Amino acid sequence: MKVIIPVAGLGSRLKPHTHTVPKPLLDVAGRPILEYIIEDALKLDPSEIIFVVGHMKETIKKYILTHYPQINCSFVYQKTRDGDGSAIRLALEKIDHEEDLFILFGDTLVDFDIKFSLDSYKKSDAVIFCMEVEDPVHYGIVNVKENMEIYQVEEKPENPKSNLALIGAYYFKSILQVKHLLNEFYQKKETVKGEYKLVQVIEKYAKQRDTSIKASPVKKWFDCGRIEVLLEANKYFLKLKSKGEPIMKGTSIILPPSFVSQSAIIENSVIGPYASIGEGAKITDSIVKNSIICPKVKIENLILTDSLLGKDVIVHGRPSKINIGEKSEISLN
Repeated sequence: MKVIIPVAGLGSRLKPHTHTVPKPLLDVAGRPILEYIIEDALKLDPSEIIFVVGHMKETIKKYILTHYPQINCSFVYQKTRDGDGSAIRLALEKIDHEEDLFILFGDTLVDFDIKFSLDSYKKSDAVIFCMEVEDPVHYGIVNVKENMEIYQVEEKPENPKSNLALIGAYYFKSILQVKHLLNEFYQKKETVKGEYKLVQVIEKYAKQRDTSIKASPVKKWFDCGRIEVLLEANKYFLKLKSKGEPIMKGTSIILPPSFVSQSAIIENSVIGPYASIGEGAKITDSIVKNSIICPKVKIENLILTDSLLGKDVIVHGRPSKINIGEKSEISLN
């Protein structure tokens, strides 16, 4: 099986942080988003992982080669941002032999048993992962039969028949069939609002009577394109891995679930619940909860909540909610 992970996006809604850090390398519960995705992919024992890069491509490439030197991987550059379908088409360009294909978007955090789900649908030609959402009018929605066979895909339907939203995780039994369809759309210039979309392939599969395409619901999904979603994901994954009683650390207390790097210095402070504190951070005389604090941040005399602080930030004062990028300094007296 080959795995494709598109990570070319600009992360526009996460500025100013994505001016200096690519979105997939932002931290959630003490780990970069991309780390969760790669580790899910490795559970499938892929023959190769192909990363489609764009914005800050060298930073992403360096991170992967440094932290995962053991994996067989390659990098494809998407110069023109003309859709996720185009990104996949570029990744498949040099492939000429049959294999299974798994696609997992680089800003998609999912809580699911990826291998069990695929094993449950061994006879299917494709498996589309989805999650039940409260407001289906804001999502791409799959409509299914009782056996979870997909018969229709709708983009932000006004009158939805289903609440199963596409989450950016897809399996296809035939990599060459996906390549053929994407090339066909490209040659005919068939687009969705000016972009080549993977959903066009899903729609094609759903219309073919001799093709089985199943929907597989997941436990939880986060589209990490906004700060509030990053914080929600941080809270969720801290809950999954951080259990137990409050911990005293010198003159400070850590309230679970929280993550505090071993190299962080915490003095006369309360950390948590739902706080993620990065390497080399120093927090003094402060309360920090429901926040992501990146490496080497210095915080003094603050009551801080619902916040994301980029690397090397220095903040003094008493704000309750802030959002600032790397190497900033704020003094609020």
